[in-house]
Amino acid sequence: MKIIKEYLDSLFLTVPITPETKKAKEDLLAIMEDHYHELIAEGKSEHEAIGAVISEFGSIDEILAELELEQEEEYESYDDVESVTLDEAFDFWAVTRRFAFELSLGILLLALSMASIMFIGFSEIFAFLGLFGFAILVAVGIGFIISGSMKYVREKRKLDDRPLARDVHKEAFFQLENYDKSFRMGLSLGIGLCVLSIPTLFFFASIVYSAELGVSTFFATGGVGAFLIIYTSIVRNGFKKMTNGQYFVSDEDHPGPRATKHSYGAAAPLMITMRKFYWPLVFLFYLFWSNLTGWESSWIIFVVAGIFYSLVSETFKRHK
Repeated sequence: MKIIKEYLDSLFLTVPITPETKKAKEDLLAIMEDHYHELIAEGKSEHEAIGAVISEFGSIDEILAELELEQEEEYESYDDVESVTLDEAFDFWAVTRRFAFELSLGILLLALSMASIMFIGFSEIFAFLGLFGFAILVAVGIGFIISGSMKYVREKRKLDDRPLARDVHKEAFFQLENYDKSFRMGLSLGIGLCVLSIPTLFFFASIVYSAELGVSTFFATGGVGAFLIIYTSIVRNGFKKMTNGQYFVSDEDHPGPRATKHSYGAAAPLMITMRKFYWPLVFLFYLFWSNLTGWESSWIIFVVAGIFYSLVSETFKRHK
C-alpha cells in the first residue's frame, strides 16, 4: 500500500497545491486502494495487485484532463539537459547491483580475513596460512570495494541533477515493488546471522573451549550477515533513487541546482549558499570558541548547528 501512495505522490510532483488538487489526490488514492483490495479478494498476490493498480491508471496528464485540472509549468526549462531515459535507468540499476555485490563481497572478505588470522595460534602451518590468508583477503577485499565504488560514482555523476522521465518513475516503482520481498528476506536473514554470531562466539569459547575458533566463527557469520544486509539495501536504494522527486540526486546531502530549485523554489540560492559556506563557518567558529572557552563542551556547537540547519531546510522546503 505504501508503494501506491508513493507512486501517486510522484505523479503529483508538478501539480500546484490547491484545495481541488488535494481533494483529487485523496480521491484517487481511495480509488486505487479500493481497486487494490478488490484484486486481493480475487486471489491476486500483493505484487500483482499493486502492479495492476499502477498500470491501469494513466499518466498524470490524462488524470488531470479527466479531473479538469492543470499541471503547473516546470520550474525551469529542460532545454539544456536531457531527461534520464529508461535505458539509462536500467544501466544504472545494473551498475548498482554490481556495486552492491562488490562492496558487500569486499566487506565479507575483510571479515573473513579477521577470521583467518585467528588461526595463527594453533601451529606454525596454521600461522603461515592465517597470515597469508589475511593478506590476500584484505588485498582482494579492498580491491573490490574501490573498484565497485569508482564505477558506481561515475554512473551517478552521469545522471546527477537531470530530470526523470515519467516512464522511468513508473518502472522504478514496479522494480521497487518487485524487489521488496527479496529485500525483506535478505535483510531479515542478514540481521539474524549478525545476531547469531554473538551466541556462536560464546558457544565455541565456553563449550568447546576455543576462543580463537569462536572469534573466527563470529567474524565469518557476521560477515555473511553484513553481506546480505548491505547488498539488498543498496539494490533497493538504487530503485528508490528513481522514485524520489522529479530529479535524480546523486548525493542526498548535496543535491544539484535543478533539484534544489525544485525543492526550495525562490529560496534555492539561499540553500545553495548555505551548503557551500555554512559548515566551514561552523567549524571555524568551533575552533575559535574552543580556544576561547575550552574544548570540554564546545562540541555542542555542532549539535546546535545541525538543528538550526535542519530547521532552515524544512522552513524553506516546498511541500507537495
